[in-house]
Amino acid sequence: MSDPMLTAVNQVYADHLKADLSAINKTMLSIRSENARTDNDTLDLIGTLESLTKHTKRAAEILREKLGGQMQEDGVVAMQSDVWVGSLARSPQTAMITDESALKILHPELWEPQPDKLNRTELNKLARKGSLPGVSLSNGGAPVLRVSARKDV
Repeated sequence: MSDPMLTAVNQVYADHLKADLSAINKTMLSIRSENARTDNDTLDLIGTLESLTKHTKRAAEILREKLGGQMQEDGVVAMQSDVWVGSLARSPQTAMITDESALKILHPELWEPQPDKLNRTELNKLARKGSLPGVSLSNGGAPVLRVSARKDV
């Protein structure tokens, strides 16, 4: 019989981490080579690290759910490793409204008036088209590197 946690960890590694970790290793070897294209390798590393960030978050969510389920199944409420402590905690109860109108009649103080909210998207569109009273455009600040995956690869 196989260990369900080992199976889950192996699956998460294969599905969410392996490709990014392999790409990082490949890029690190490439950038240290004699004929390195350091700018291109750095761009590859940035993109891969952003991908890894997204994938590690998802991997942690999956493993948190699996380990929590296994702990519940085994009747374990807390555990620790050399570095981390984990414990099962019940989520707090939240109110579910079943009759909003009745609630509003009996407890109108629960409804708060909303302050005016500036629509910045529309403000920016209008400001770029021409002058608006009381509005000026910034210079946009320093250039920022945008990194996205190529669609042709």
